[in-house]
Amino acid sequence: MDEDGGNVTAIAPMTIGSALHPTPLADGRIAFSTYESQGLRDRRLWGIWTIYPDGRNWGPLISAFRAPQAFHFMTQLPGEDLVVVDYYNLNNNGFGALYRFPARPPAGTPPFHSPFPSQNPSVTQTVSGGFLFPFQMSFMPYGMYSLSPMTHGNDNAAPVGGDGVRVGKFTHPSAAPGGDLIAVWTPGPANDLNRPTPLPYYDAGLYLLPSADPIWSPDDLVVIKNNPAYNEAWPRPLVPYSQIHGIAEPVTLPWLPNDGTVHAELPAGTPFGLVGSSSLYKRESFPGKGSAAFDGLDPFNTSQNGASSNWTGQGADAGKYSDSDIWAVRIVGLEPNTHRSYGPNNGRHFDNHANERHRILGEIPLRKSDAQGAPILDPEGNPDTSFLVKIPADTPFTFQTLDRNGMVLNMAMTWHQVRPGEVRADCGGCHAHSQQPLDFALTEAAQTNYAVRDLSRQTPLITADAAGQPSLLVVPQAKVDVEFYRDIRPLLTRSCIGCHTAADPNPPGALVLDDTALYSGLPGDYKRLADDRDADWGYPPVVTVGTDPRWRQTNASRYVRKFQSRRSLLTWKIFGQRLDGWSNADHPTETVPGDPSTLPAGTSANEADLDYTGTIMPPPSSPYPALSEEEKRTFARWIDLGCPINSGEESGNGAFGWFLDDLRPTLTVSLPRPGLNTAPVSLLRFGLADANSGVDLATLSISADFPVEGRPPGSELADLALEIDDPEEGIHGIFLSQPLPNLSQATLRAEVRDVQGNITRVAQNFATAIAEIFNDGFESGGTGSWSSAVP
Repeated sequence: MDEDGGNVTAIAPMTIGSALHPTPLADGRIAFSTYESQGLRDRRLWGIWTIYPDGRNWGPLISAFRAPQAFHFMTQLPGEDLVVVDYYNLNNNGFGALYRFPARPPAGTPPFHSPFPSQNPSVTQTVSGGFLFPFQMSFMPYGMYSLSPMTHGNDNAAPVGGDGVRVGKFTHPSAAPGGDLIAVWTPGPANDLNRPTPLPYYDAGLYLLPSADPIWSPDDLVVIKNNPAYNEAWPRPLVPYSQIHGIAEPVTLPWLPNDGTVHAELPAGTPFGLVGSSSLYKRESFPGKGSAAFDGLDPFNTSQNGASSNWTGQGADAGKYSDSDIWAVRIVGLEPNTHRSYGPNNGRHFDNHANERHRILGEIPLRKSDAQGAPILDPEGNPDTSFLVKIPADTPFTFQTLDRNGMVLNMAMTWHQVRPGEVRADCGGCHAHSQQPLDFALTEAAQTNYAVRDLSRQTPLITADAAGQPSLLVVPQAKVDVEFYRDIRPLLTRSCIGCHTAADPNPPGALVLDDTALYSGLPGDYKRLADDRDADWGYPPVVTVGTDPRWRQTNASRYVRKFQSRRSLLTWKIFGQRLDGWSNADHPTETVPGDPSTLPAGTSANEADLDYTGTIMPPPSSPYPALSEEEKRTFARWIDLGCPINSGEESGNGAFGWFLDDLRPTLTVSLPRPGLNTAPVSLLRFGLADANSGVDLATLSISADFPVEGRPPGSELADLALEIDDPEEGIHGIFLSQPLPNLSQATLRAEVRDVQGNITRVAQNFATAIAEIFNDGFESGGTGSWSSAVP
């Protein structure tokens, strides 16, 4: 955004949840708080990320791996160290602990420590009981330490100090001249619950932490302002930027050019970007905390809270596997879980297990062979698993790693994006934050002969050929959805309910699949398969919570583990084999389904799993049609996308449910550029794309506040726009017979809708000449108009 409020640009469409508190850093980046509720993660999490002002090069400063804590406020000190707040995101009203760490690690050093907390440095804190109890977290930022070791950010009262008074907590840090730090501090417990008391209540004031050094006692704080009648907050020193940081202003980073010079697949003005990675072998997708009985992953089901961080915190591995199982990568388009809170068709008319919608943009094989059929290796000696694909810009997405069956091995539970004309292939691996990255330029996907998949035109899907070997099916559309009513129930009806029917008093596996009555708005067949955590139907789990059996951890039911088709009994029965990397003998299982007393003697229910028994479904002897290879994969994809169901079908609101396109189309104006254009402007250029319902070109509208091709200001110009290059590239332009004249202040407006009706508008302010503030010719060098009387 310009200083006058013009040229407003959404630079982070990936922040589906929320983004707050933008803070300019001295090196030109912007730090911001980001709501990190993706996938199955705890819905209270916030992290702090950075991003370029044009939306490129986003990445974490401190990630949301301290569940259920939030990292939510930040500042930058002289010398570029950062200070952030850590607090429990419900009952502390934003008050917690202050941590300090470098904005960048030393050259050649990874920015984060290990995904395993036990391997990382400790951060000092004093807990509510009054004793030191340091903590560790996954991917601890390099060099992080506490500035408030006298207290903590947890969900209980601040500790009692030496004078018998609780030492309080901190929030809202702000850098000050001389290397000092201003912060908001309140004495007392700074917690709303009786843990052990919420009294006395908050009395926040503004205080100085001299030299931004650790504070071990409230006596070390210097009071700036604390009126008992108020809670002072959000301090800012009213001094020039240079008085704190030693430079007049933050560095100005160059704007994304989108001029066709970055990559041959991205012509000038493109509404697309490229995304890829150098390796999927170089990964850190495993959980930071896990169950010893399940090789560090999440237990099958457990009575223990927090038994594993897998899929809910750090880590998202779907069963036991090795790198040799990695076969492909799935690019998953993401859309928000929009809820209409009022008006017609209000409410949420779909359901799934994630905190956002998931749609398949494409599945890309990763294995590469040379002319002799030998595997191509990357510079680290592993099979080259690099890739590069083309997708619509400004569209949130994430990654899923797939095995040869097209089933998820691991998943990135982070929203990603590329901006128009951007190539983002510098992650150096798959969530490999504590490792030095593998240089993408040295991999096969970076070479000029690599075939970049264009996922804006078609959706490649992993399948199998007649011999059972992995193959590729290309669907001629921009994305693929898998939904219960449309894609799953018809297969159940054709091939399953003949046996699994309520008409049978003893249906196989105690599973009924022809119950379409609604329970809390969802049909009985869906509930039994994908939403039966309370074990209302069929065989119960051997684990109980209190006295009630309950499917826990990532189990949605007996048959489905959320996002883990490899670990789901439903998929095992459909494929006719156990698929999660373990055997039946690896874990105990009750001999009578649902009866914990039939577990092997001395076995804990927390170590039990389910076995694969019987035959493939439907059985070979069944009179009902077998599932095809692609139909089996449809079930797997449905699970791996979060078991979507368009629940609005039952209430007449199906059009407002799962299939609704909830994202605006991509619209970029690449010529003229915002601000001053020093080269002649002979083309007005626009890029249009949409990852879901598609762009409705009939709605394109273009206007300017200056004459264009003989048309007066404000005229409609869309009829003058021509397609540039391949029509599929989405680039349109108005070619001018003469370059634009000298314009010191001009605005070009464009808008377009997608087929769903979502609209994007751009008002681009620009200039082709410097505005002359003075009328004496000073700026243009016209000194002839100067008076000779001027000394």
